[in-house]
Amino acid sequence: MTQEPRPSTNLSDELTRLVNQVTEAARLAWESEECKRLQTEISEGVKNFSVQVDEAVRRASESETAKKVRTQAEQVAVRARETDVVDDMRQGLLVGLQTLNRELGKLLERLQSSGAPVSTGPVPPQAPAAPSETMTSPAINEPPSDPSVEI
Repeated sequence: MTQEPRPSTNLSDELTRLVNQVTEAARLAWESEECKRLQTEISEGVKNFSVQVDEAVRRASESETAKKVRTQAEQVAVRARETDVVDDMRQGLLVGLQTLNRELGKLLERLQSSGAPVSTGPVPPQAPAAPSETMTSPAINEPPSDPSVEI
């Protein structure tokens, strides 16, 4: 039995041929009239959708409910400004943060003076603010009511 020589095939050549054919098929499909019609149809559909959404938003913003909500929101904003709620909240938060920073500074000083190693991480500790710089309420300068409680 004699074997006939097989035609030599190179795997790399066949893969290259396959890639070229797939690329050409994709290009032809993309440039086809059917694809162009589909692109136009999608584009028009998106434009129509946008117009409909804009119209629905416009109608909703003109509705009585939207006007009432807008009026109520404006009234709440005016009341908040009149009662200084925002300023009071900001001031309360500021005083609380200042107190926390001061107490943490005291704790750091005690730990450092006791010789215990203190790792402060990438941000070095800052000295607590002086009461004259930060305090707006004399009650903050008073020591805790229970001396056995340490922060």
